Amino acid sequence: MRKFLSALMLLAMIGCTPVAVEPEMAEVSGTALYLERIAAPPNARLEVVLEDISRADAPAVRLGEMIVENAGQPPYPFTIEYDPTAVDPRYSYRVAARLYDGDELLFVTDEVHQVITRGYPSTVTLRMRRVEKPLAHPLGTLPATFSGKLPYSPDMHVHLNLLADGAYFLRETRHEESYFDIGRYRLSSDGQHLALYGGREAPMRYAISTPDTLSMVDHFGLQKPDYSLSRQPTMQMLEPRVRMRGEYRYLAGAGRFRECLTGLDMPVAPEGDNRALEAAYLAEQEAPGEVVLVHVEGRIEQRMPMEGPGPVSTLVPERFGGVSAYGCPERARQADLENTYWRLTVMDASFVDPAPDQREPHLVFREDGRVAGSDGCNRVVGSYEADGTSIEFSQLAVTRMACLEGMAQAEQFRQALGEVDRYRILGQQLEMLGPGEQVRLQFRAVALE
Repeated sequence: MRKFLSALMLLAMIGCTPVAVEPEMAEVSGTALYLERIAAPPNARLEVVLEDISRADAPAVRLGEMIVENAGQPPYPFTIEYDPTAVDPRYSYRVAARLYDGDELLFVTDEVHQVITRGYPSTVTLRMRRVEKPLAHPLGTLPATFSGKLPYSPDMHVHLNLLADGAYFLRETRHEESYFDIGRYRLSSDGQHLALYGGREAPMRYAISTPDTLSMVDHFGLQKPDYSLSRQPTMQMLEPRVRMRGEYRYLAGAGRFRECLTGLDMPVAPEGDNRALEAAYLAEQEAPGEVVLVHVEGRIEQRMPMEGPGPVSTLVPERFGGVSAYGCPERARQADLENTYWRLTVMDASFVDPAPDQREPHLVFREDGRVAGSDGCNRVVGSYEADGTSIEFSQLAVTRMACLEGMAQAEQFRQALGEVDRYRILGQQLEMLGPGEQVRLQFRAVALE
């Protein structure tokens, strides 16, 4: 009897023991691709990850991934499983993709593709962009200081700092008064020109004559060798004092500020008008750690952080300007040669004005090697071949309609197309060059609705 009771007790204990049940998994899916007409190597490796990006001051937390060896050619379908209990509806999540050849990164997503929460879907298309050549190739070692006096204003001294992360600080001094500008710089597709995208209405542009010399470029794409900046032997720090707009957040007793133009994510010094900044944030935020867009006047100093190596860029808020109703503008992007509407703006160092009631001169390059557009009078169709920095047109044909105006300009445009042999893209501008590095044609990318 005792043995029978013991057996019953053992069975009861077994029956009461909780059994671990694995959670039902959820998934995000989609397609990763790139538009460049470049074949992926046979052994290309695709990596797609699902990450928690809610903590701006901490590394992203990975929730799942998919790795495909010998991925082949795009498009690449993907599916990533994740534990839905690890997802907080208040947080933000993204999917990102990278394509490798061995250890070399070939293509990467450069936009934030949010998923799952805050109304975002669980299916997404990821466009990857080709990884550009390291900046150290055309510009030498970075960060670096370039400076000089410009002949058109002998008392104007320019001090330009190019940082390794793509940001720049600029100071122009005249009559002991200084003007500061901050932003990001971008290289042209051929690595020979540099543009500064900051607070000015139009970007400043320089030709990289050598890794140690930057020569100004006018709006016709012509270099001005006498208007040059030279690399300095050592980095000379700047502390720009400017009006800024950016994303402010306050968490764990400390504020951080991501400035819109430069993208710099900086700690905020607890001085100046910092109390007004904190108070406005606490009144505006809806959830802890949430980002609030603000205006602030202040300076960017290099200071030692509370933890870790330094010094680091630090915002000193001198005057709080209020909460912003607008987010950060989209950063200047490099337009693609293909599938872009390119409007002709300059031809042989003269501005181009379309004739009234006629189509504007333009070109559209297709992925299949075809080109179509207008010379301002007649339609233009043909073929092109672009490889690296070289370009060649062939089999160009035009309709034969007479126009009241612009016939000479149209003929000049077609002739230039037959004589150019190189091209470069800098931001939203396309230039085509002929013999002797002469800029024959300039185009501007136009957004199509």
